[in-house]
Amino acid sequence: MSVTINPRPATAVTTEQIDQLRAIPPATIGHMLDFGFMANELRPIGVGRGFTLCGPAVTVRTSALDSAVVHHAIDIAEPGDVLVIDRNGDQKHACWGELTSLAAKLRGLAGTLVDGPATDIPEIWEMEYLTFCRGVAPITSRSTGASGEINTTIQCGGVPVSPGDIILADDNGVMVIPPERVAEIIEHCGPRVDYEAQIRRRLLAGEKLGEITGASERLLANLRG
Repeated sequence: MSVTINPRPATAVTTEQIDQLRAIPPATIGHMLDFGFMANELRPIGVGRGFTLCGPAVTVRTSALDSAVVHHAIDIAEPGDVLVIDRNGDQKHACWGELTSLAAKLRGLAGTLVDGPATDIPEIWEMEYLTFCRGVAPITSRSTGASGEINTTIQCGGVPVSPGDIILADDNGVMVIPPERVAEIIEHCGPRVDYEAQIRRRLLAGEKLGEITGASERLLANLRG
């Protein structure tokens, strides 16, 4: 793998759309769609519960030992970006830890997704920098600068990620949304947030779930017919 560094693409999604998307949990979108969701082995560290991450992706592909492109990608990313790192299948070496998290936090990045392990977990927790990873490893990478890619199409968590794709994540998982589909998802999935809130209120008022959703009626109709 040679060195490829492409410029960060202009963000095709408006700030208003980012705010609207941030209000829609990935699990709510998962009621309607089944594409773009990363493997559930990627789990968050560095924050408490109740967070939502939403921002454009800056993509990185790095080899097992060489993480120089990770450092450079942090420096060229913009505040609010999400760093997404393809480890080419390596699950032994941690390319992300305390100092990369600190640099990213000071740069204003929204978070980092690593398709591999991270290290320095207590320090990441202490600084409250959101990092999704597949696990923990004490063996780290090196910064040789011999190979790597920035802002190319990669894969993370089994999903293709292109620079500028929108990352939406919370405690329940991560999804990748192409910019051209953001408006559609807001239109179709946004109302379900209100629908679920209505169901919650009706359950608390004593109604039965199967009656609210119509599930009981459909089951009994099929049983009769």
